[in-house]
Amino acid sequence: MHTETFLGSEIIEIYKQINSRYPNGVNYISTKQLIDGNKIRYAISFKPIAEKNDIANDPKHKVQPTDESSQEFLKTLKELEQELARLEELANENKTQETCIKKIKRELIKKGINEKWLEGILGKLNASDIKEDKNLILNFILDEIEATFTFANNVNKKPNILMMVGPTGVGKTTSVAKIALKFKDDIQNDRVAFVNLDHNRVAASEQLRSYASLFDIDYADLQEESEFTWQLSEFNDKEIVFVDTGGISPFDIKKLLDTVSFISQASQYDIKIALVLSATLKKEDLESMYENFSFLSLDYLILTKFDETASITGLADFLIACDIPMYYFSVGQDIHNNLIPASSEYLREKLMKEWQKIEC
Repeated sequence: MHTETFLGSEIIEIYKQINSRYPNGVNYISTKQLIDGNKIRYAISFKPIAEKNDIANDPKHKVQPTDESSQEFLKTLKELEQELARLEELANENKTQETCIKKIKRELIKKGINEKWLEGILGKLNASDIKEDKNLILNFILDEIEATFTFANNVNKKPNILMMVGPTGVGKTTSVAKIALKFKDDIQNDRVAFVNLDHNRVAASEQLRSYASLFDIDYADLQEESEFTWQLSEFNDKEIVFVDTGGISPFDIKKLLDTVSFISQASQYDIKIALVLSATLKKEDLESMYENFSFLSLDYLILTKFDETASITGLADFLIACDIPMYYFSVGQDIHNNLIPASSEYLREKLMKEWQKIEC
């Protein structure tokens, strides 16, 4: 058996190439069509007919495509080629006819929106006239998402003690500094204090201490649970005390329990707990962290690093099911800027910008 690949857009062209190369003819065995960009290639298996000495050099005896089996084989190939073209055309037609709403649904599911939730929402549009209006469809979905969001009622109402918890590297310490600056115009420096409980990360205490020095406010670095209650009593005259904790893996039960121990020691104080998460995290990680930190009786959600991701669709899907009020959004490392009160307007604008890239 002999197999070669020939290039051509028509099967008859392929036959002519084979005939030119093997003038004595061939017995065809099988063929396979290959797509190469806009070109068609054929991998054809055949057995060349043995050359006869008496006619080998006589061009008048070149084998012509008159063999019945060869003609039948070519006919079958041609029919298959036509059927493939028809199926391809039908597939392209179906793709073209796909409604805008179905394209949007497919892309949003791919980006991380829960399929069951999205189907339930889009089911409301079955009898509507906006199935082909991209902007109307997107705004309708955003309205439904926005209706599930929960925000702190009044971010200007300051908690007396605010403790930051969350995994390593999400920006808890930077968030402490940013929020402290946010309240700086309303609170005198001597009425604010920082407490550091983070001894897991190298130079963690130095970072918070440097912020305290920069803002000229009181600072305490604690090692033991028993010190926490005493220090809070010392800071009893403060309007707000920020407590920074060490980064904890949501799967590190021991460190989570250590944090609980600090809170339990100071149960007589009204400590508000803010879970700090990064907008860059995958939806699965956000859900896992929320589940594992939730037993701390979380009061607020602070989301950071919006400037480090181009897609927040997975985050939006997480927020649909998250019942913690969103408190602040952080959009950079500069402590003097880019902290904004959490709002549906900000999330909506980011999502719409991302979703406008969906082609209908």
